[in-house]
Formats: sequence, structure tokens, C-alpha cells
Amino acid sequence: MAAELWINRDTGEIRIGDLVSLQPNQIKGSIEPLMADLLEGSRDHGNGFEWLDLRRLTFGGQPAALSICFHDGRLEQASWSVQLPDAPTEGGWPTREAIDRELSFVRETLARDMNIHAGHMPWGEVWSSFDEKGFMAANGLRYRRV
Repeated sequence: MAAELWINRDTGEIRIGDLVSLQPNQIKGSIEPLMADLLEGSRDHGNGFEWLDLRRLTFGGQPAALSICFHDGRLEQASWSVQLPDAPTEGGWPTREAIDRELSFVRETLARDMNIHAGHMPWGEVWSSFDEKGFMAANGLRYRRV
């Protein structure tokens, strides 16, 4: 069963269904065991940055994936993607039209359901934009360091 991804506008807290609530700058060791069922993979870049990749999520009712980034063991940022039905592809990769549809969907969901608009927030920043270099939708948030 998929868990809904939700962001609290006032605090930046990321809620994953009823399973876990991720707080800005939270310690990795307190998060990882709570998400074992959703964990698909992890990456340690050996430079203080580690990522956990989570699947079986939804965002705005659509299938989604979330990657959370820890810097020096503390939650610093998150990025997510949404898989929309009937998104056009070319050679297995999303077309620019599919990317634009995802960006529009994410922005609308953030605004309508969470009252969040891309830009600076009291706790950090949120973005949803086209990544030209990666040719993909880039949706994410970053917390201020404490």
C-alpha cells in the first residue's frame, strides 16, 4: 500500500502517511528504521552526503518517489518525482511535454493542498522547475542549516 507524501507549509516537516514525520535537520539514525518498508536504495557519496531512496509513495494521489539527503548525518533536503498516467515518452524517457505536465501537477498540488509556492520559506526553500542539464522535472526542498 502506498503512503501519501505531504509537506507542512509552516515547518517544512515531510509526512509520509502515518508512518513517519521527517523534521528539518533530523538525525539519519532516527529516520532510517522507520522507513525500512519503503526503502529502495541508498547512496553514500563519501563526502558527508548520503541519500535514501523511497518508493511506494503517492503525491497528490499519483505514484511518487522520494529521495532524502543527509549532510553530516542530518536531513538537509528532499527531492521527489511523480508518475502521471499516460505521460508521453520517447525511447523510455519522458518527453518535454510529460515533464511540463509533472511540473504543473506538482505546483498545483503544492499550492492547492499544502498552500506552498516555490521559493523561500521560513524554514528553507521549495522548487519545482525544469532541469535542462538532466532533462527532467526537479521538485524539491532544502532546509536551512542550524
